[in-house]
Amino acid sequence: MRSQDRQERPDAAVVTAARAGNRQATEQLVQDCLPLVYNIVGRALDGHSDVDDVVQETMMRVLDGLPGLRRPDRFRSWLVAITVRQIRDRWRRGRTPLTAEPLEENTHESDPRADFSDLAILRLALSGQRREAVEATRWLEEEEREVLALWWMESVGELTRGELSEACGLTPQHAAVRVQRVKERLETARTVVRAMTVSPRCPDLSAVLAPWDGRPSGLWRKRLARHVRDCPRCLSNSSDLIPAEGLLAGLALVPVPAGLTGLVLARVLGAAPAEATVGAGTRPVSGASRTARTIGRLAARPVATAAAGAVTLTAAGVAWYTAAGPDEPTPRPAAAAPLSPAASSTPPSPRASASPTSTPTPTSSTSTRPPSSVPATTAGTRFAGRHALRSVDNPGDYVSQSGRLGVLAPVGATSSAATRRAATFTFVPGLADPRCFSLRDATGRYLRHYAFRVRLDTDDGSAIFRKDATFCPRSGATAGSVSLESYNYPGRYLRHRDDLQLWLDPSEGTAAYRASRSFVLVAPWS
Repeated sequence: MRSQDRQERPDAAVVTAARAGNRQATEQLVQDCLPLVYNIVGRALDGHSDVDDVVQETMMRVLDGLPGLRRPDRFRSWLVAITVRQIRDRWRRGRTPLTAEPLEENTHESDPRADFSDLAILRLALSGQRREAVEATRWLEEEEREVLALWWMESVGELTRGELSEACGLTPQHAAVRVQRVKERLETARTVVRAMTVSPRCPDLSAVLAPWDGRPSGLWRKRLARHVRDCPRCLSNSSDLIPAEGLLAGLALVPVPAGLTGLVLARVLGAAPAEATVGAGTRPVSGASRTARTIGRLAARPVATAAAGAVTLTAAGVAWYTAAGPDEPTPRPAAAAPLSPAASSTPPSPRASASPTSTPTPTSSTSTRPPSSVPATTAGTRFAGRHALRSVDNPGDYVSQSGRLGVLAPVGATSSAATRRAATFTFVPGLADPRCFSLRDATGRYLRHYAFRVRLDTDDGSAIFRKDATFCPRSGATAGSVSLESYNYPGRYLRHRDDLQLWLDPSEGTAAYRASRSFVLVAPWS
């Protein structure tokens, strides 16, 4: 989905004409590119004065290097790559310190010293979860904000994944890993923002914040996230957070300030003659008058156009959750553990296929052989009953719960009875498909996903609940381990993120990802 005020991509003809020195084409190219450059730089640096400087430097480098661009059709990728290099150059040279105020003291009036997050909130009239998502960007590190800026533009439809990976100098696979990592950091920061802004605030959180200087940072994000993860009260406050992708869809770009547009155009046109003929039969265009008209058009753009992207939280959440699917289609694993004697040669299929060209049933016995640790009994016998799920990459932690949310938590012999009970689940035949499984806790609630967040809810009898609460065991990253694949979102697995909260995330090919979605079935704690 494209952002609602998306600028048209400059076509090859405009780029070619600008490369040849055509004044009108050059001005049009600047007008088309400036919003994208401004928003990438703004989110990456989040410092208003630095943003203006870097945007001007970027546009001058783009226009200076334009005669050497051999392929006009690759202009977009080239532009973004130059933007990223300019951001990194500014980091190396050092930056003006940020002066962000504490979250609860944010002003509602425009401040020329405000950071980019403030500008986005004010100019786009953001509220609710969209406002929280923008505020959460303050808690990321510099390198994380660079990737965030590009992914943000991808999410609103301004960039493609190919352009993003080229700008970062990464392969598409590596770029996907970087993006996923930053998305996780952003989601963690959102839980921190929610915990800090809720009223009344958790008194234990207030004690943790006592030495805080009021400036968001990656270090404080980690400290506060640990508290949120271990505090049922704070964690429950974030149970309704919609994944950021759903919030960004259709969101407008932050409008470019008219003053910055004027500075860029003045520098661009300053070296050109006062009058320029743009082509045969075309009247000359005055640089000064055209610049004035361009600034006027941008300055007159109504705020309502940008604010139109900020729909209500309920509508955005329902529409996104209804239509959302995996981020990227991912084939089901070839080696799937059989779930019952009847399914020993065919892994269960969450959806009945209406297509005669569906994936053929494996004929080799090795393709459906259980993991090497599975005993010489059926997989149904192995999984059925009460178990605890120990994390492969965090061996002291177990799938557990904090309030209504699924988390990874430490459990031991000396843990309280409540802690041990929270980490014990009964595997029952899947509510949506008896060849898979559903996990029920001691209170009768089921482990399920909602907007890809793993939580525990009581069965409401709906078809969507039954599907959300059904998981199909697959081979894990190590011998004896298992992964739980979503029934209604094939290719997404139950896994823990860096903050040890449980999510349903799309499959990735890295060893770290496979370990984070792998668990070992052990004896129940209660």
